[in-house]
Amino acid sequence: MSFANLPLLGVLGGIAGIAALLFLLQLLRIRHVEVAVPTTIFWRAAAREAPVRVLRGVFRHPLAYLLVLAICTLLWLAFAGPEAHDDRTSAYRVLFLDGSAHTAAGSEFDEAVDKLKSDLAGLPDSAREVIWGGARNLKLLKAGEDRLLLDHRLAGLAPEAAPSALNEQLRLLSMPGVAPESLEIVIYGRAPADAVVLAALPAGTRVSRAIDYAGSGPNRGVASLGVSSAASGRWDRLDLLVRIGGTPDAPPVEGVAVHVNGQRLDDNRLEWLSANVATVRDLPADGSSVEVQIEAGDELALDDAARLTLPVRRAIRVALAGDLDPAIVHAIEADPGLEAVTEDPSIVIRRRGVEAFGDLPALEFAPAADQETAFEIAYTGDDSAELALRSSIAALGLDQIDAAGIAAETQGPVGVQLRHAELAGVSVWDELLAHYNFTGSRSFPLFVSRAARWLAGEPAWHPYLAAGRPLPAATVWSLATTVDPALDALGADYVLGAAGTVTSDRGVADVALSSDAVTARSAGTPLAVSQAGGRAAATGIVTWLILAAFLLLGAEWYLYQRGMMP
Repeated sequence: MSFANLPLLGVLGGIAGIAALLFLLQLLRIRHVEVAVPTTIFWRAAAREAPVRVLRGVFRHPLAYLLVLAICTLLWLAFAGPEAHDDRTSAYRVLFLDGSAHTAAGSEFDEAVDKLKSDLAGLPDSAREVIWGGARNLKLLKAGEDRLLLDHRLAGLAPEAAPSALNEQLRLLSMPGVAPESLEIVIYGRAPADAVVLAALPAGTRVSRAIDYAGSGPNRGVASLGVSSAASGRWDRLDLLVRIGGTPDAPPVEGVAVHVNGQRLDDNRLEWLSANVATVRDLPADGSSVEVQIEAGDELALDDAARLTLPVRRAIRVALAGDLDPAIVHAIEADPGLEAVTEDPSIVIRRRGVEAFGDLPALEFAPAADQETAFEIAYTGDDSAELALRSSIAALGLDQIDAAGIAAETQGPVGVQLRHAELAGVSVWDELLAHYNFTGSRSFPLFVSRAARWLAGEPAWHPYLAAGRPLPAATVWSLATTVDPALDALGADYVLGAAGTVTSDRGVADVALSSDAVTARSAGTPLAVSQAGGRAAATGIVTWLILAAFLLLGAEWYLYQRGMMP
């Protein structure tokens, strides 16, 4: 037991003071004094000179004293603000409110909020905090803040179309020095906890769930949505892949609609490869927005539809100037996304010294005597040199080249040099084509293809964008870059928080929920049900103390009426 308004010594001192004061008051007695006055004019003066109450040495009526002392003590305890605690008094509690799609069905979110507020009222302000777990984890209530602030901060919050970030919060708390020695994490909602993450938590940390969810109803949702190069081989076409997931008791898939820019495709365009996997072939790669929707909705509506923005893929017009190695021409002809032209090209491939198309980004082949390193890259833009070098090497496919083998043949180092320029360009030792087996390697067509796309500034695109998943690092071979540099400035995985539309300097894209854990209503590792709110709250104790005081007042009145006490 602790008190919110007074320290324990203050409470005990107050009770002792009340007992002493009441004891002194109990010794006050009425004294009758007869005073003869010649006239009533002197009545007031006589009354002042003869007080009616004096202290007497005899203590009587102990029952009355005890009743009054009990009443005053109860009121004093209520003023002190008692806070009841269980056997885990020293535990610091993190109350995690699940704001993800896991708790979006029916009234589950409202029930979690109500339970959180109820439990919060019974916890000391200095030993608890509230975390919102939506697309990103946010601290709704710090330790020491008044619980009334929570209502204001919860206004407008609702479950988001995102997988749970609970495991990320648990990983943070498992870091050395972050969590206190005795910690209890209480989950309000269905957010599933991973067994591996739970095992990594420090000793003395407990994880529990505030509500015992007996089960969930059947659910179906779009578990995966992505695109790939068309199986037909057409460069300007893409195949759409759709996978439907759900709970084991969900009914079979029926009525899946595909809309392209708001127009519904014919149902016969949706080709089912299995009971839950379907494809739409040869969609135009023109930047259209595609929406896949399960027509028979269910209680969890957030995963019934998913959207995806198709990439734009156009053939790059390449000018071939001068006498080039035949392997370069063969690499251009083998790539359906490259088109050799003589008019209105986008880039040029030439030997150094050829003046044709001098105002275009160029892939040049220069003598080794004219440049220090085997590969020289001229980049544009405002990216740092480190970021530009890393993204350029990945975009050009230089990380796929057998540099060690080339170095062994040339008997010298094979390096990459980067410089900033107004016009993008790539320059390569001509000797790698003429005297060494670079053109005969499997990486050479890849290098030519990627160099052409990098020079043309082809925007990056990804097979899928899904909430809670990092941007895919492994992409089709024809991509200009594997990761959008604007989102990969730190070199770490960039995880998209929630489904919706994202905008960057590279354009606009749609992010799908596409989560098996959400769609299958995954329960995660079984957790005990928390008793954080299973005891009397502080406000409840105050209420009972005041009621007890009123009951004693009623008992005192009854005893007085019966003549059992003065």
